Amino acid sequence: MNNLAYTSQDAATVGAKVEEKVREEIGATAPVPFEVEMGEARTATVGSVISDIGSALLGGSDTTLFRLNFDLAPRPAKLQVSMSRQGVGSHAGLLLYSARLSKPIAAEVALEDPKFFGKSKFAGDATATARLNANSDLIKRANDLARVESQSGGLTLKIKRCCKIVPDEGGSLLIVATLPRPIKMGFGAAIDAKDFFDLAAMVEAAL
Repeated sequence: MNNLAYTSQDAATVGAKVEEKVREEIGATAPVPFEVEMGEARTATVGSVISDIGSALLGGSDTTLFRLNFDLAPRPAKLQVSMSRQGVGSHAGLLLYSARLSKPIAAEVALEDPKFFGKSKFAGDATATARLNANSDLIKRANDLARVESQSGGLTLKIKRCCKIVPDEGGSLLIVATLPRPIKMGFGAAIDAKDFFDLAAMVEAAL
C-alpha cells in the first residue's frame, strides 16, 4: 500500500511511486508528467516562486532530497511534492498546489493562521476577502485542506500555513500548501488532489 514513505532515496524510483498515487487521486488513465528538481535547481515547470515559497514554509528545517513537479488535469494546475530524507529512505512532506484562476484580484489575500476555536478566514484585499468569507463551505474546505500538521512515515510533520490568492497576468493564482493525510490506519496516505480542484473552482466562482 502506498503511504508516501519509501525505502529508497532514488529520485526515479520514488518519483514513479509518487506518480502512481497522483494518477490514482486525479483519476488519470495515462501517466502524469513530472520533472525532478534536485537541490536548489529551478525548473520552468513551476518557476522559482513556488520553490521559494516551499522552502519558506518549512521554516529552515528543510531536509528535502528532491522535489517532484507534476502537471495536473483536468484543471491546469501544478503540484510540487517535496521528498525528505528518512534514514536510508524517504517520505513525502510538503505538498504545494497551484492553479491559475480566470478571475483577477487587486491585491493578495491569504487564509489566516489556524485558530484554536472556529475557522480562519481570508484577509487582504477587501473586495476579494468579502466575497470569499461570505461562503462558509469555501472557508471550511480551505481550512481543512491547508493543513499545518500531519503524520507521514511515523513522523510528525509541521509547516507554516499557506492558502492564498495572488494577482497573476490578468487573472489570479491560487497557492495552497498541505501535507499528506494518513488513511487506512496510517498504512495509506492521501494527497487530496480532488479537494484542491474543488477549492479552486469554489474560489474562482466566489471571486
